[in-house]
Amino acid sequence: MTTNYDLIVIGSGPAGYEGAIYASQLGMKVALIEKEQWLGGTCLNVGCIPAKSMLQSALMFEKAKKFASYGVKIAGADNPELDFPQVNKRRDEIVKTMTNGVGFLMKKNKIDVIRGFGSIAGKGQVEVTTDGKKANYTCKNILIATGSRARHLPSIKVDGKNIVTSEEIWAFDKVPESMAVLGGGVIGCEFASAYGRYGTKVTILEMADQICPTEDHETAAELTKALKKQNCEILTSTKTKSIVAKGNKVEVQIDGENAPRTFDKVLLSVGRAPNVENIGLEKVGIKLDDRGFIPVDLKTYQTNIAGIYAVGDVIPTPQLAHTGSAEALYAVDIIAGKKRHAINYLTNPAAIYTYPEIASIGYTENQLKKSGRAYKATKFPFSAVAKARIDDIAEGFVKILVDPKYGEVLGVHIVNTKASEMISEFALGNNLEMTIEELAHTIHPHPTVSEIIKEAAHAAMGHPINM
Repeated sequence: MTTNYDLIVIGSGPAGYEGAIYASQLGMKVALIEKEQWLGGTCLNVGCIPAKSMLQSALMFEKAKKFASYGVKIAGADNPELDFPQVNKRRDEIVKTMTNGVGFLMKKNKIDVIRGFGSIAGKGQVEVTTDGKKANYTCKNILIATGSRARHLPSIKVDGKNIVTSEEIWAFDKVPESMAVLGGGVIGCEFASAYGRYGTKVTILEMADQICPTEDHETAAELTKALKKQNCEILTSTKTKSIVAKGNKVEVQIDGENAPRTFDKVLLSVGRAPNVENIGLEKVGIKLDDRGFIPVDLKTYQTNIAGIYAVGDVIPTPQLAHTGSAEALYAVDIIAGKKRHAINYLTNPAAIYTYPEIASIGYTENQLKKSGRAYKATKFPFSAVAKARIDDIAEGFVKILVDPKYGEVLGVHIVNTKASEMISEFALGNNLEMTIEELAHTIHPHPTVSEIIKEAAHAAMGHPINM
């Protein structure tokens, strides 16, 4: 049966389902195609959301050890134990609740959810395969939001048991005694932070000269110090020659070491690959770029074929859920005939949910140095903020990079447990072209952790108040 839609969205991750909702709210007839049994994509089901639940459990476990310092005494709680099955249960319950929520939103917004593998059959045509049966649908516009998957390496066999990616790690039924993390990027460091605090002896193996290679060197160094206190060994500028499962153990041969190291588990965390295979791109003449992504016009998110758009992890922009969602809403506005300013990716916040967190916008100091642009760097410590001490989160700092002539904020890098919640003020300020002086004179409530933003801005102007 063929039904004509204004928009068909392929993929139900954050970019896909939020784009579908917005399009329906603008009066379009919308269908959402999803090949998995659940809605919400990787982020909701095997990515962002379950990972953050695991990290929250690690935080609570750590806090429980310090209850006495707060003046809270619990009988028999001198040595709290981690109930890992309950950690997993709570995580799964959160995921189920949120997934059901997406289904509710589809019904609320009158979006047709079509189960099956969607592929482009031609301009304005989408074919959906379900249990071997094919159905065709026609539409005015197509939005590709098929997301990404954990990247594999040809030399390493992922068995889903002892050698896993971030998509199989959820199957662990107990906390491993030891684990190697191949790749010290965002995902690798988050799992290292969680399992290290659970009690696992973690070894991070990173080829670059710092973990989180895209982040500012000082925030990466601060996180390195923190992870070392969380049962993590960190080896940078390190190449791995081989990873082989042997029985219930995994042998990891590191370049330059004579004998292999043995671990209970290995997490392969070397990035994510866009899901662009077999979705019909070649049928309509869409060619991938040299990195395997779908090229689009960043002023419209339209591909080289009129009426076919792509957003999120399949295009060469930051592979972040909130970035994909913003791109999807932008593309829908273009489809609806609205005019918008192009997304400024320098104000697109990034966050790493380790303990402490890292959050950033704009340029790093190394990027500014390489470009030859003049800047002034200022750091303000959380230890100078009373509420940070009250909340026992006085570690870390806010680092601001400012244009010395015009006061433009060029980059912000935060290390703290509240970093991800605080970076949005800087993102909004940069979108509104706020100067460092305007930021400094924005009144913040006292006592709060966020008043460090005002304090850091004053410091950047050369007159720190509370330091």
